[in-house]
Parts: sequence; C-alpha cells; structure tokens
Amino acid sequence: MAYDWQLSLREVGDEQLRAALALANIPALLACMVHHTGSTAQFDEVQPVCELFAEEVDGLTEEQRERARELALAAFAAYRGGADLAPPPEDAIAATMHRIAGQDIPGFQMPMLREELNLFGEDTRRVEINTGDMPADFRVVIIGSGMSGILTAIRLKQEGIPFTLLEKNADIGGTWYENTYPGCQVDSSNHLYNYIFEQNTQWPNHFSGRRDLFRYFAGLVDKYGLREHARLNCAVTAARYDEASGRWTLSVEEDGEAAAVTASVVVSAVGQLNIPKYPDIEGVGSFKGTCFHSARWEHGHDLTGKRVAVIGTGCSAVQFVPEIAAQCGELKIFQRSPPWLLPVEEYHAPMTDEELWLLRELPFYARWYRFFLFRTKAVDGELPLLYAEPGWQGPPNTVSEGNQMLRDALIESLQEQVGDDAEFLARLIPSYPPGGKRPVLDDGSWIAALKRPNVSLLTEPIDKIVDNGIVTRDGQLHETDVLIYGTGFTADEFLATLDVYGRDGRFLADCWDGDPRAFKGVMVAGFPNFYMLYGPNTNIVVGSSIVFFVECQLRYILGCLKLQLEEGHSAMECRADAMADYNAGIDALNSQRAWGAPAVSSWYKNASGRVTQNWPGTHWEFWQQMRGPATGELTVS
Repeated sequence: MAYDWQLSLREVGDEQLRAALALANIPALLACMVHHTGSTAQFDEVQPVCELFAEEVDGLTEEQRERARELALAAFAAYRGGADLAPPPEDAIAATMHRIAGQDIPGFQMPMLREELNLFGEDTRRVEINTGDMPADFRVVIIGSGMSGILTAIRLKQEGIPFTLLEKNADIGGTWYENTYPGCQVDSSNHLYNYIFEQNTQWPNHFSGRRDLFRYFAGLVDKYGLREHARLNCAVTAARYDEASGRWTLSVEEDGEAAAVTASVVVSAVGQLNIPKYPDIEGVGSFKGTCFHSARWEHGHDLTGKRVAVIGTGCSAVQFVPEIAAQCGELKIFQRSPPWLLPVEEYHAPMTDEELWLLRELPFYARWYRFFLFRTKAVDGELPLLYAEPGWQGPPNTVSEGNQMLRDALIESLQEQVGDDAEFLARLIPSYPPGGKRPVLDDGSWIAALKRPNVSLLTEPIDKIVDNGIVTRDGQLHETDVLIYGTGFTADEFLATLDVYGRDGRFLADCWDGDPRAFKGVMVAGFPNFYMLYGPNTNIVVGSSIVFFVECQLRYILGCLKLQLEEGHSAMECRADAMADYNAGIDALNSQRAWGAPAVSSWYKNASGRVTQNWPGTHWEFWQQMRGPATGELTVS
C-alpha cells in the first residue's frame, strides 16, 4: 500500500505507523519512548544486547522486536492525540544510555557520551570566547575548505573572530570536491559523518556518495555565510612566522598571481588523503594510452568495451571497480596485497521512505539512532581486537586471541562469498593481521565484481609499465587501452604542499625529516600560533568517524585561542618536552597495535617504519586529552 510520507506522526494512521515501525532500529525506538513516558520500563520487557560477531545487531528475536513496536504504539498514543512531550528526568536519560546497547557504560565515559548524544542540541563542543579585548588586526587564516576547514570557519564565525579561508580548488568541499570516481562514498556510517551541531537526518543512504556529502557541506557553507570569507583558486605555497611581530605571512598563488596574506594564527586543514600516490614501478608515466589516478578521474573517457587495467585493491578500487566492471570489455586488476573486507550489509543500501520518515518525524528518534551507532562503534567496537597481546604465540598473521577470532570471522565471510574455489579464496586472504592496514567495508559487491567473466584478479608482481600495457614478473605482457591507478595517497607526507618556517626560521620539513610528530596532533614546538587538523597520529582506524576526532581537535585549538585572546598573549606554542613525552607515549601504544607490528607495511607508517598516522587509544582517551589546554603544556609570550 502506498503511503504519504510527508505526514507527521500526529497525522499518520495506525497502519502507516506500523509500516514505519517495521523498519525501525529497535534500540533507538525503545530509547525515544522515554520522551513519551518518562520511564525506561520498556527495556525491562525488551532489552537489546549488542555483541561482536553477533548475527543480529541488537541481539533480539523477531518476537521481541514486535513487542517493542507494540510498546511504541502505546507510548506514542498521547502525543499523537495532541499532548506535548515533557523533558524526561536526567536519570531516565542516563539509564537509557546504559540500556540502549545492553551494557553498562563506565562512569568516566558518561560525560563524553552525554555530549555525543546532544539530545537537546546542547552543542557542548562549542568553545565560547570573550573577544572584547581582541586586537583590531587579529585574524585567523584557514588553509583548506574540506570538512575540517569548514568546521573551523563555522566555529570562528560563531565567536566573532575574523578569518580568511584559503582554498586551492575552484570550490569548497575538499575530498568530496576532488574525488569524483564512480562509487566514491563515505566509509563511516553517514549519521555519524556530520557535525554534531548540524545533524542531517535525511541522508539518502546509510553510507552516502560524494555528491550528497558535497551537497551537505556546501549547504552549510551557504547557511553560515562562509563564501564571503573564502578565496578560491588560492594555493598556499609557504608560511613564515615573524617573531618580532608575532604574525604569519603566507605566500599564495591566487588565480595564477603571486600574493601574500598575513595572519595572527594559522590553522592548517589540508588533510591527509588528497595528494595522489603513484607506485614505485619502472615505467610509470610511459603508458601511451588513457591513464589517470582514481583521485583525478577523467570522466571524458568511455570505458565501454575497452581493455582496462587497475593497479591497486585499496578502498578506492573496491568502490569503483564494481561500478565500471560491467562496461569494460576486459578488466584486469593487479593486486599487491589484498585488503581485509569488513562485511557491512547496508553499505550500498538506500534509506527507505519509512526510515527517513522515522528519522524526521519521530521525536528524538534520530538522536538516539545516532547515539546507538556511536555507542556500539566507539565504545564497544573492534578496537580491542587490534591490541597486540604480549608474548602471543599464535599464528604470525595475528597479534592476539581476539585478533585471531576476528581473522577467522573475516575469512568465514570470504568463504561464504567465494564458495568452493580455494585458489580464488587464497588470493583474497591477507597475510597480515586484521587491523594491520586500512580495512575496507563491503557488502559483497567487490567479490561479485571479481567473479565476472570479463574480470581477472592478478597477483603476479608487476615488473614494469610499458607504452602498451603492463609486464608482470613472469614476463607476460598485459596489453591494455586504459590504465587506472588506484594506489591511494601520500598520506605520510604531512603539509607537503607548502613550506612552513617557524621561530628562528626553522623549516618544518627539516624538523620532521620524514618523521612527522606533533603535540596531540595539532601543534609543533617552535611554530607559535600554528595549528593542524588531522595532523600526525590523529587518524581513526575503527570506531565512529573522523568528524568526531576533528571536532575534538578543534575544541582544543579553540581552547588555545580562548586562552590567547582572553589573557592577551601574542604567541602560543607547545612545550618541546611535552611534545617529546607525548610522542613517546604514542609510539609505545602504536607498537602494541596490529598496525604497528614490525612485519606490517602500510601507509600508516613512514619510511622508517614508525606509525605516523594513527591514534592508538580509545575515543574517550582522545576526547579527554582534547577538552582544552592544560597547565604546563604550553608556553606563551
């Protein structure tokens, strides 16, 4: 039966409401009942239990889910009849937070989770700054207008702090502007991949594509009036700090012309995954046919009937190969190392009309749904399974008993998709422990594409690239019409697109010497009033989304600005000893993680083998350390 999904909860009939509830997330449904009843008694009848490797995300039977729907119908009756909702008692909210996933939350984590719930739009990640004594010429320059840069601009505008947004591209959006390859989409649940104060309930997919992501961020740029602060086609090539004035001068190329921009504070939001990386293979650049990197997709080329070669099987390739496989005459995929595939059934699934209606019309349901996702991924996720166990004597491609359990479960998922083809299965099983490299979300599309009769997965190493194709180490020439590099990004080369000079003219690239380090990922000793977002050791491996991490980083940075402006300091930087101690702790923890195992090689590590990308701790530990600057961390002048 067709229903009108533009009606409100008070306008729909029982049958339409039942149709919507049939697709509800039951833990979120049970949680939003507390706003109608003020009680958590519904959990006494239906209690979700969320466990790793469970077949059902909520641990409930269908009979229990149906009971929850009946309880919801009864709970919503008064509201549907016209009654107003009264805010539930805070103890009922706290109890619901515990019970939504069926596990008690440790007391120390409750403040973080209550903040993340953001139940009434509290937005406690905002830092309020008294700018009454702000110098007249005070200005912040933000480099980059992707997710991090836009967030920074919004927060500065909220506080009335002057800023300029410099963007090398012709439009805002960062990675969601630059990456246009077929199948490009987010690999975090979309209801977590948005700002906490600008939650979008109407994502068209559970994991939406780049067009919808770009539309979200562009909409916020317009909503907050950020375009008037942006200078597009303006690439920053250098930044120099003048100790006498306490100001930065940025050299830029704007519309092909050299110019200079001055700033009191610089915030780098250039990201990590934006400079295409090409493989270290003889002959790169010698191919005479159509050739491009997936991050610079050339849409003018029709692949229909063409012989296409793809080098790489990382996240980008797993997304675009299923999109192009059917149209290619022949598609050869050259694999150096297979990725671990994390099964996510809804990876390509659209949100139904019923689900979108629930998120839009059912009071507080969207907040609790988002909280459920965060609660299960950030607090009770797979991270502990990636911790190395001291003295572990298990298989060399695992680091702990839990890691071995995860490996077995992932192989079982592969076997279900592959069937009886043992040789094919062997090519899909990584030799490194789960978590050693970036995992890839998949709903079966990747292996289905590999099974196509016109697709070949080749594991023979590449010897060289020639003008008409690829030569593998066995001497075979694979002639091709189109060569696509799906080989990722130069993620370990932080701030590689600009030269940064700090106190006493010290050159940041020389200070790092190929081994980027920062204090809490956002500051470097000797570089006053210079901050980074998504800097060294702030990458998330498993959990919620990078948005959470960037929001935490920005809160720390704004805390520093608050201290600087309210106390009248001209310069602020981290202490060198604090930075050294911090990185010693980071290195120690990363050595105890799957991605830090000596035998593992990935973009998480630099050339010397040190993990420069990843945060090795929990969400709570990161949240706690980024709440604001502490005494003894900084030096001011």
